[in-house]
Amino acid sequence: MKRLLIVCCIVLTLSTTVSAGEKIDPADFICAELVALPTTTGEPSLFEALQIDGYVSAAQGSPVANPQIMAPLLEQVYVACQAEPAEKVLTFWEKGREMFATAEDGPWRADKTTCGDYAANEDDGSGFVIWLDGYNRRKNSLTASVLESDDAVNAFLDNCRKRPQGLMLDVMKESAKK
Repeated sequence: MKRLLIVCCIVLTLSTTVSAGEKIDPADFICAELVALPTTTGEPSLFEALQIDGYVSAAQGSPVANPQIMAPLLEQVYVACQAEPAEKVLTFWEKGREMFATAEDGPWRADKTTCGDYAANEDDGSGFVIWLDGYNRRKNSLTASVLESDDAVNAFLDNCRKRPQGLMLDVMKESAKK
């Protein structure tokens, strides 16, 4: 468990590239898919977990990305998924999220983080982009994603650079429609 927490913290705090083409549909993503994802560390995939957590956060009205719960929640869901591979990951994620306190504040918020905030700390914010994509799709009932392709990610990031005062969520919503 400590190893998974360390991996999550490293991914969320160090410079990482937002990977395009790995977008999932959190509403339909089943446990067998999560368990079957290739890993380099032997740990469950954080990329997909961030999308699911953003999606669930929007459904629960929680605009704060909370990296402290990711490792234990991901481990809990992964174990449950191994036992029930046909179940939707979302089912276990929603149940698991109820066990953790909702973050009231943090540096990465769907309702307050601007593109300028992201530009000032891109190294720490790449995980937030992945989380926000899931949040955006649920909150705005979108199937489109900025994670569809490298071009889509780059277009979103370019739009964000041009609008430093713009709320990242608003820029993402506009970019995902294109």
